[in-house]
Amino acid sequence: MNDVIGVAWFKDEPTYRRALAIFTDPENMPATFADWKALVEKQCELIRGNGDIAIRADIDLETFADWCNAHGHKADSQGRTAFANHIALEYRKTGQGTVIE
Repeated sequence: MNDVIGVAWFKDEPTYRRALAIFTDPENMPATFADWKALVEKQCELIRGNGDIAIRADIDLETFADWCNAHGHKADSQGRTAFANHIALEYRKTGQGTVIE
């Protein structure tokens, strides 16, 4: 079976800007939504190029913050990675989720 890689996903620019405001490490994120989208597109090309599946880990700010609090994570790069890994694991278990084409 191919690996399933969770990718932290922001649905639009306003969500991205609000996320930067709550992240404890906004300096580790691309400055703009357009820059983030370009970076993620390249990452997803690499994932698919390796024969793996890229799955969207939608960062809804309230849900993400609640998940981080419940699992002992900060709203930072480690928290985003852990959340994306959690979404990938759920996809492996249930087959439910949004594959990034």
